[in-house]
Amino acid sequence: MSGLNQALASLSRLVLRLLLAAAATLFVLSLLAAVAVLAAIWSLRAVWARLRGRPVTPFVRRFDLGAGFGQVMRRGAGRGPVREDEIIDVQARDLPGPAQEGRPGGALPPQ
Repeated sequence: MSGLNQALASLSRLVLRLLLAAAATLFVLSLLAAVAVLAAIWSLRAVWARLRGRPVTPFVRRFDLGAGFGQVMRRGAGRGPVREDEIIDVQARDLPGPAQEGRPGGALPPQ
């Protein structure tokens, strides 16, 4: 019986290693395919630029976190101070709904 258990354990380890190797191979091949697609797109773009007589420029995504902050500050700065007639003072109170009648503060019933 011990020999059968060892054989099954060895076989299961071998199958697990083969599955992990296949998954790793698939992952690497998918990364290579993605890089190949990006390279093909960039090459087509470069050829198109050369045909039109324009310089080939790389893909560049520039961002400036300070620019977004400056836009928000400029938008807010144009509003000016709040006028007194824009401020509304109200007294808040609870309105009982159909499911909350008879219960103070709209509390839920105990379960």
